[in-house]
Amino acid sequence: MKELLETLCDKYLLNLGLFTDLYPLERDILYPVCANVFCAADAEFDLGKFKNSMNIIKDNPKMLSSFRSTVRPLIASWLSVSDDPKGEMERYMTCYEQLRKYFTNSEHLALLSILLARLLPEERYEEHIKRGRQIYDRMKKEHRILTTKEDVAFAVMLAFSDKSDDELIADMEASYKLLKHSADNNSIQTVSHVLAMAKGAPEDKCAKFSELYGAMLKKGKKYGKHYELAMLAALSITGYDNTEITGDISDVEAFLTQHKAVWDLSEFGSGEPVSHAFMLLTTAYASDENVIGAAERAALMAARQTALYSVMVYSMMTVAPVVPE
Repeated sequence: MKELLETLCDKYLLNLGLFTDLYPLERDILYPVCANVFCAADAEFDLGKFKNSMNIIKDNPKMLSSFRSTVRPLIASWLSVSDDPKGEMERYMTCYEQLRKYFTNSEHLALLSILLARLLPEERYEEHIKRGRQIYDRMKKEHRILTTKEDVAFAVMLAFSDKSDDELIADMEASYKLLKHSADNNSIQTVSHVLAMAKGAPEDKCAKFSELYGAMLKKGKKYGKHYELAMLAALSITGYDNTEITGDISDVEAFLTQHKAVWDLSEFGSGEPVSHAFMLLTTAYASDENVIGAAERAALMAARQTALYSVMVYSMMTVAPVVPE
């Protein structure tokens, strides 16, 4: 296994263990996504900082329901790795209020506000979000039924692209038509959003994605065709070739299957280790500035965020939410 991936896996298991031992939650799916936040920040779970961050969200009268819901531990994890959690929360709220001017209130916006606040200066929030709304409206016009709240993150992240709105829509439509028989239409639409963030002809990007998807199936990998495909598409537009990607996935999965703590988190389903591997690889590749550009990095982050939120939506439908106060 590459040194970068081995280090990341070690940090992941450390934070996963610390989190599960020190701050028990009813919803298992929150453990891996929170642990991944600490890994991405090269930080270690600190119970005192985490509790303080949870209290910031709970006690602030400006905090809306979207910040107090199931995603609260995830948001607290981001606050915990900040040197100024109160100031960080204020930046999230400023961005969130701008998002609410253009999109319907939801947990999606709470998570998206965090991502944008970490990428943009405050004076650019509204301009960027406004373009994201225009892209979302164009997406909705093309696929009214398929385009849902989960696509808001991609619309806003697509606003980072140097392509015109017309070029983005044309790219998405071309990819959608090329891949629409590969999985359910909603999943393929999400894949087309990810691919549109990268440079290159849709035919070439779809070919690489299809090759990677086929290689995974030939190796007997068991994973779903929903949120996992978004992350797989994001991996396919990096500077890594498919042989290296499949090798990295196999190495990380093999490492994680040795540890009972990962198997015990059943919310990922039967394809759990490979789902964890996808999540960790998006983190690792996004940090490698020598391999991918800004557009591809934005795609990785958008795919990871939407995928992780989709997992949490699944858990919300299957487990009663119990988050310690």
